[in-house]
Amino acid sequence: MLKPKIQKCLNKLRARKNNNIEFRYISENPISGDKKNPLSFGHDALVDTLKEMVLNSPESFTIGLFGDWGSGKSTVIKSLEKELKEKDVPLVLFDVWKHEGDALRRTFLNTLINDLKSKYGAEYFKKGFEIDDRNLFTKSITEEFQTILKKRMFLHLSVIFLFSAFLILPFFLFWLSMKILFGWNLLDSIDGKIIGSIFSISLLPLFYKYINQFIQVKKETKLQDRFKDPHEFEMEFKRILKVGFLKNKLVIAFDNLDRVNGEKAIEIMSTIKTFLDPIDDEIKNKDIVFIIPCDEIAIKRHLRKTLNYSNDFRGDDYHRYAGEYLRKFFNTILWIPEFYLSELEGLAQKKLAETRIEDFNNDELSALIVLVFNKNPRQIIQFINILISNYLLIKQRPIEGFSLSEDIAKLAKYLLLIQKFPDIMSLYRSTLKYDLNTLPTELNEEVYGVRKFSEKRVAEFNDFLMRTEHVKIESLDVFFKLRRSIYESKLEYGVKLVDLMANGDMSYMAEYLTQNKDFNNESIEKLVKNTMEFVDGLDVKDKKHELGQVINDKLRKTKNPILLAKFVEGLLYFLERKELELEQDVYRMIYNELKQNENNIGDINPHLLLRNCYDKLHSKVDKESFKKTISKKHIEYFVSRRENA
Repeated sequence: MLKPKIQKCLNKLRARKNNNIEFRYISENPISGDKKNPLSFGHDALVDTLKEMVLNSPESFTIGLFGDWGSGKSTVIKSLEKELKEKDVPLVLFDVWKHEGDALRRTFLNTLINDLKSKYGAEYFKKGFEIDDRNLFTKSITEEFQTILKKRMFLHLSVIFLFSAFLILPFFLFWLSMKILFGWNLLDSIDGKIIGSIFSISLLPLFYKYINQFIQVKKETKLQDRFKDPHEFEMEFKRILKVGFLKNKLVIAFDNLDRVNGEKAIEIMSTIKTFLDPIDDEIKNKDIVFIIPCDEIAIKRHLRKTLNYSNDFRGDDYHRYAGEYLRKFFNTILWIPEFYLSELEGLAQKKLAETRIEDFNNDELSALIVLVFNKNPRQIIQFINILISNYLLIKQRPIEGFSLSEDIAKLAKYLLLIQKFPDIMSLYRSTLKYDLNTLPTELNEEVYGVRKFSEKRVAEFNDFLMRTEHVKIESLDVFFKLRRSIYESKLEYGVKLVDLMANGDMSYMAEYLTQNKDFNNESIEKLVKNTMEFVDGLDVKDKKHELGQVINDKLRKTKNPILLAKFVEGLLYFLERKELELEQDVYRMIYNELKQNENNIGDINPHLLLRNCYDKLHSKVDKESFKKTISKKHIEYFVSRRENA
């Protein structure tokens, strides 16, 4: 008794072991080549050229290294750092993108010092030299008058008025009594005016004491980053070169400048040219070389958005303006040459082999990757890693009728489609179009005179399909769900057909066609026409068994009575449209499922139910029982509709 259980456990362990796949993701980190392992794509020549440029550069020299994202700029800089170290010339790489959110100037100076110490040793600086990064202390005194508007204006005006009246009243009574009793007008005499003035002045301290409570004097001391001050930043950088830095040449590379936002990129470029150029008699013997690896087009876009040239632009004129700006910034420029297709194919095959997945040893797959990513080695690596993840998913949940070893290129093409054209693939999914050879009409639609998809976007999609036509995807439905039942694999477009029945599209079509309704809604007209074209184009007469199995599978899985009624009605409309009679077990399944969920039978067209299900049942007992259920529920449905009307 124990032995079978042990054997069963052993079988499970073996199965689990067999499912474990040996694989390896590909690193995207830049590599540094050497004489034994030279860089690919001729990048070693770029490194040698840059080395000669650096070693022979004058003081304050700025080099641009232009290339697309992923073309190998970081790899070239990494290898250059290694080559220059042999010549005792330090290279500090500052990743602008990594520190975009930091206090950039302070971070730059700290990185400069720490990088040189950690990579090249303390001998590059005088003993005990440290960056002077003390914060500046600033004091400020502010007087803030809390206006009466903030303190209930009417109340305070009333208080001031009453206060003034109360103080003036004694003087007024004294003046009045003097005038009545002695005829002496106090204000007409010099003595009286003096007395009045003294009395009025004596009131001022009392009035000021009341008003003074609204005046507050704030004294505060603030800490300010010293290097926010451009002058302080410039002076500290020159102090590092003059006092602390013992070598005569320093190379600083600013990587990923094209990845930060436009204003930040221009600010960094301005900082390099304005504050870091050591044009100073005291440090003339220090040669500083700046290397800026970047995407030229991206930098020009930054310039277009940031500089005030917009009023002068005509079409692509900004390239000319931006080009002039860059020529003033860079002393010289190197462009990374384009790649040969054979080089990229070699890279793709090499990286696919490094994954250790045997199914990736596929000529169709490597050709597909190279045709799509024909300018970018890093994108090739990135995509192979994406392919690995999705390969593992399908390995865990196999698709009936889909072979990873034979269809791996199809999976890759689908992943490329959803990566490069997610908007268009979403359109295929929503319109239930699974044939890539048939473009959705919505691609060329306009809304209020504006295209939903630009002509450029549609052209890019067509170009992709043309370049990858050697990989045929018969239907997208498998990839949208990444699973398929046994019977769906035997019936082409089985998923789409079931969806049309279940979501009500079939019922829409039948309602408009049978009742000869006018198309007063463009979207409904399109829905009906698309459904008609699909249904009428299906040839299922020789696949009744497979269709029946797909329908039975759907009926078993649909537990919601409302959705069940909707699906059955769509199915019956389809059968009537195609003049198709299925095997007897399908009608019995419909009958059994509706009997168990009879409350929503009233939602189904009764004539349709009688003609295409009741009449097809062979069992008299089933027919009698079904008729009673249909009659009962439709009467209840009719009565409830009348009562609610």
